[in-house]
Amino acid sequence: MGRYENIVIINPDCSKEEEEELMRRIKATMERTGVSIIKEDDWTVRKLAYPIKKKDRGHYFFFLLDMDTKNVSGLNRYYRSLDNVLRHLFVRVSEKEKGPEKVPDQVVFDELEGEFL
Repeated sequence: MGRYENIVIINPDCSKEEEEELMRRIKATMERTGVSIIKEDDWTVRKLAYPIKKKDRGHYFFFLLDMDTKNVSGLNRYYRSLDNVLRHLFVRVSEKEKGPEKVPDQVVFDELEGEFL
């Protein structure tokens, strides 16, 4: 078993019902495969650093999970099969990790535009 942080970015154009159904399906799949959800947070809709599938915003969700390493590849395949998931990321963390205390501040990318040209 290992502890992982999982960030999922979904399409911001989803209706509230579609979003809730998608999150229910994701959590049910995690539980069915033996993944323990330690913590979950809704980080709201945020501006993306770069467009993904022609979207400049995404709805971020954070999960802190306890799971076997073999489940990471299975969940990766599952996320790729979901049309409304723009991006996802798994990061292995220390077993003592409790997740962020508060939702991270949003980064303002407009301030950086043109700086590196």
